[in-house]
Amino acid sequence: MSQLSTYFPLKNKVALITGAARGMALHIACALSAAGARLAILDVHEGEGRAVAGLLGGRQGKAKFWKLDVSDSNAVRKTVTAIDTHFGRIDILINSAGVDADNPYAENLPLRQWERALQLNVNGSIVCSKHVLPAMVRAGGGAIVNVLSLCGMAGKREDSSDHASQAALRMTRINAKRYASLNIRVHSVQPSVIRPPALAAMLRKQGDLSQALADRAEVELRVGRGSATDVAAAILYLVSDASHFVSGSELVIDAGYGGR
Repeated sequence: MSQLSTYFPLKNKVALITGAARGMALHIACALSAAGARLAILDVHEGEGRAVAGLLGGRQGKAKFWKLDVSDSNAVRKTVTAIDTHFGRIDILINSAGVDADNPYAENLPLRQWERALQLNVNGSIVCSKHVLPAMVRAGGGAIVNVLSLCGMAGKREDSSDHASQAALRMTRINAKRYASLNIRVHSVQPSVIRPPALAAMLRKQGDLSQALADRAEVELRVGRGSATDVAAAILYLVSDASHFVSGSELVIDAGYGGR
């Protein structure tokens, strides 16, 4: 038995992970799979999504891919029903699908682009949560984690305007209180920009980079560079029985970078 399944057992649990074909959500899927969970891999990228499901045990029935655009409420409802029928239960939802509006100032952002960010980053998570609740209730409870951004907690002048839509998901504490009687725990995680490609993209949008680079250098000097694995480990704790007395948490994963 691996250490993950010993300390954070997810055997017989079923987890839905949106946006799991690539990036941070892929690392989350790997961590939950290693702890024993069966996975519903959800993404718009079909080829990559099927490959991930195959890698994590598709032939053994441990993972299956469903193509899904989380902004389509009807598609979400049908997909959740299909997953519940296929696996027989739903215990965990990781809302990780999202899009960067890719513009630092709201006044320069095309309305269509802004609406797309809202549909994916806010509506998508709300709709997915809505449709998994009945299955979680039948399973006796569950855990929902919204993967946001550090910028969603404390926006700054240079932040991409889609972070305002992520800030709207800080309804975590409200939902945690609302669903507590159903034995459903709700969390959010706010990682810093920890992957080099994403960091480079963010920095290209900013003007004066000297202070940002100095702040990050100070953090990395103290604790080293963060990775998607750090986020996956935190989420594994939040969805496992190890955190049975934890709900409504807004976990910042940034090595103190946001407190500068």
